[in-house]
Amino acid sequence: MSSFTQFSRLSNYIIGNYKAVVHGRANWFTPQICNYTRKSAEEKLGIEKPKRPLTPFFKFMTQMRSALLAKNPGITSKEAIAWSSKHWQELDAATKNKMVKEYEKDMEDYKKIKEIYESSLTEQQKADIKKLKEEMTAAREKRKLRAEFKELGRPKKPMSSYFLFAQSRRDDFHGKNMKEFQEKVKAEWLKLSDNDRVKYEKQAQQLMDKYKKDIEAWELKMISMGRTDLVRAKPVREKKSKNTEKKQ
Repeated sequence: MSSFTQFSRLSNYIIGNYKAVVHGRANWFTPQICNYTRKSAEEKLGIEKPKRPLTPFFKFMTQMRSALLAKNPGITSKEAIAWSSKHWQELDAATKNKMVKEYEKDMEDYKKIKEIYESSLTEQQKADIKKLKEEMTAAREKRKLRAEFKELGRPKKPMSSYFLFAQSRRDDFHGKNMKEFQEKVKAEWLKLSDNDRVKYEKQAQQLMDKYKKDIEAWELKMISMGRTDLVRAKPVREKKSKNTEKKQ
């Protein structure tokens, strides 16, 4: 183990796990329910990065955690933060000032450690971290958009004829391996006669026609709400055809 790794691990122990509190508040108060915490790009790449010190308020929360859970074992994270905020406001000025000074000292140490850490990274590690951070940001934005679509009732794209057929065979899945089931369904679909396949293709087309009407109505509603950012852009082929008509 390198001297920097030893130094980094020691600093992480002293400074504390900032992200476990900031990003995993619900899990922090209810570890028995879920131990999941979001990992940083560096952690996913197996790179040990110094962790920021806890702010005075979050440090206060960690100190009050045991007493809070003892009195309120079923408390939610939202209630716990509200309780901590109330007691933080009631805390005497001398104690607050002491915690602020400790935080400032921890931040000075953290900045020094961070400089050592950043200078120790290779160009390849920097590139890997940057790439992964961009991917994580894109994935986060995608999840956020999906959640917003769900909240606003955006119609879901219907299944294709093949997936409608697979759905009709779901009763055969019980007790089977998913991969084996998928291979079996695929083989049955390929052997299906044209007459039998028409039923699923017709159903898929009907669902798609309904979806097109529903999505157009939903997008008109979004436009009326001023949410044009959620409306699909017009296909390039439509723009080209209009430009061609103008030239003629």
